[in-house]
Amino acid sequence: MEWVGLMLLIALAGAASPAVAPVMDGRSFGGFLTHRLVCAVRSGGCRDGDAALASAYGARTAGLVREQAPGLVYEPGERELPVDYRRCRDPECANAADDPDLDAHRSATGVRSTVFTRVIRRGGRTYIQYWFYYPDSNSTWAGSDRIWKGSALLQAGGLLLRGTTEYPGFHKDDWEGYQVRIDADGRAWARATSHGHYQGCKQRLCHNRWIAPTGWTRVSRGSHAGHIPVRLRWPRHRRPDRVRAVPSPGFQPLLPGVELHERTSSAEGLRLVPLESRAHGVYRPQDSDVTPPWRKEVYREPASDRS
Repeated sequence: MEWVGLMLLIALAGAASPAVAPVMDGRSFGGFLTHRLVCAVRSGGCRDGDAALASAYGARTAGLVREQAPGLVYEPGERELPVDYRRCRDPECANAADDPDLDAHRSATGVRSTVFTRVIRRGGRTYIQYWFYYPDSNSTWAGSDRIWKGSALLQAGGLLLRGTTEYPGFHKDDWEGYQVRIDADGRAWARATSHGHYQGCKQRLCHNRWIAPTGWTRVSRGSHAGHIPVRLRWPRHRRPDRVRAVPSPGFQPLLPGVELHERTSSAEGLRLVPLESRAHGVYRPQDSDVTPPWRKEVYREPASDRS
């Protein structure tokens, strides 16, 4: 009944002020509302992992981990969702429809979208790491997949050499991440993993740079490399091609449902699993070159620029 009342209140507020149309992140709010309504009517509620977070970090820090969790917005053509490696190691069980209107939290086979977490306190700062597991990685940088398709077709059947070590842009198991740094003054900063380093925005000037979070991280097609979706706003008459010293730009968030028409997984519906409470020995990489989060330098040294 409380949720019905809330929906009526929202409807009345909208009807009472039709001229007011603030720019808002509709995907996040819609995902929050839909997820909470489903949980309210489902027997036993939803298993979001919040109890496990509280057990691992305490209630206060668990709330912070949930609050800072990003929504994911996927580049067109990307079908995989981040999943639990203990339950899904094949793209077929991780794939969801490539529908720009879809807010997906389960794959086509019903596997839940899952994000692994890690909390570190260092030098007066709190670092929250969010790790995404995808069953494979297939780089499409600079059209490499198309070039390979045109130059390395199998003679039998003419199939692209994807899913094998024949294609240099492919490997099984892919760990990507998004990290939040909360300074002593309470200000939050974010960055996303991208080809062994980090990106704030997508542009080169954001290489290994933390920027203000927008609540979203964008997932590249194929490789799953990330960045914070923003638009750079340069000071008037101070664009970098007109001055010797590159000025600092402002960052305007690009929000799903407003500036981005792409498939999403809003944060509210993500299942969060603390890595601190998991036995890492059960994981066996499907590719010898793959390094899981707990073996990365940044897992121990959160300020490291090596992802």
